[in-house]
Amino acid sequence: MTKFINKYVQGCPKCQQNKIIRRPEKPPLVATEASKDPRPFSHISMDFITDLPESNQFDSILVIVDQGLSKATIFTPCRKTISAEGTADILYEKLFTKYGRPNKVISDRDPRFLAGSFKEAMKRMGIKQAPSTAFHPQTDGTTERVNQEIQAYLSIFCTANPETWAERLPMAEFTHNSRTHAERTHSPFELLLGYNPEALPTAAGEYLFPATERRLKNLEAARSEALAAHELARMKMQQRNSRDFTPLKKGDKVWLDSRNLKLPYLSRKIAPKREGPFKIKEALSPVTYRLGLPEHWKIHDVFHATLLTPFIETETHGPAHPTPIPDIVDGQEEYEVEGILQHRTKQGRKEYLLRWKDQPTSEDSWEPEENLEHSQELLGEYWTRVDNRSKKKKGQGKRRRPQVKVRQIAVRTSTRYPAELPKTRIHRMMTIIADMRKRYKSETA
Repeated sequence: MTKFINKYVQGCPKCQQNKIIRRPEKPPLVATEASKDPRPFSHISMDFITDLPESNQFDSILVIVDQGLSKATIFTPCRKTISAEGTADILYEKLFTKYGRPNKVISDRDPRFLAGSFKEAMKRMGIKQAPSTAFHPQTDGTTERVNQEIQAYLSIFCTANPETWAERLPMAEFTHNSRTHAERTHSPFELLLGYNPEALPTAAGEYLFPATERRLKNLEAARSEALAAHELARMKMQQRNSRDFTPLKKGDKVWLDSRNLKLPYLSRKIAPKREGPFKIKEALSPVTYRLGLPEHWKIHDVFHATLLTPFIETETHGPAHPTPIPDIVDGQEEYEVEGILQHRTKQGRKEYLLRWKDQPTSEDSWEPEENLEHSQELLGEYWTRVDNRSKKKKGQGKRRRPQVKVRQIAVRTSTRYPAELPKTRIHRMMTIIADMRKRYKSETA
């Protein structure tokens, strides 16, 4: 009996969609492969640091990192409102004119990196864009780590004078490029220039450069060693991954974690933990997949495996979502509606987003109001819920102050009260009452 119950619950779609998974599968970390091109900045990653205190009319930083070879950085101050064209201008001025065009650009899903003009410019130049998957910033982990270093540097040196960070940014870049990083035996400057520039003069006041041929050989050897170190670090990371994870494949059905989705539920607390199931259209990598999402979901359709849970069907439970049997009403097929989630007006016609009875969320669909002729009770409940929600929002936005009756007072030139009244209101009232009693006694006597 216990085995039967476990198998039945395991195949229950409602349980899979709403229950908390205590021991979820954790996909392994897949390290980025090193570039095959030994040129500096052939593989780059970039990101914005925004909302900084204004300094020299700048409030943000565009961070560019040589992702594969040297780990060198380029820090450029800019405005948060910079456009895609302005971002392309910075790349042209700071990167293309000094190191040539990169082969690959890794970034997050910032609108400026995904703008049509920016993508078209990258495509025409033969640059491959690799934006991160939805809700998975670890894809751009190199730049995120550099961002943390910049913020730590600026917080140390600019706390007292936050408006001077733009002036200190070049020194932050110089310092980062001068030091040796993990899994590298040479600093970024040594891999770029063949030597480490000195910030301060030596005691002798001289700096001896190696011979040109020797310097070029050393530089070539150092760059080859850096690429080998990157590959070695990737292999070490793969060896450390002892997680038990079964890769998904094309055609599998999965649940999508709903924590980052903006869905039309009244309360996030009691909303389903997962949405779907959705079919995998394409396996882009062992941990990245493209899903077949509903057409009305206007979101990116590529997700990391950490947000996906395999959909399970068991013989004990039977089909998770059996084919619904329609009711024939006035010669037309009509299906049972579980609930109304949202409404909209399209081309002057009101439509409703319907959740169908015993069907997955992937089957939700927009239907015109005339299709809900036999769901008037459900429509009434929906509009009552909408009205209550709007009243609640209005109440939260403008709270009425309680009407307190203000005590009316005025200056009195002549009074029968003693000149020195007690300071507290209670003592003042007691004095008034005592005076009234005296007057009452004298009048009655």
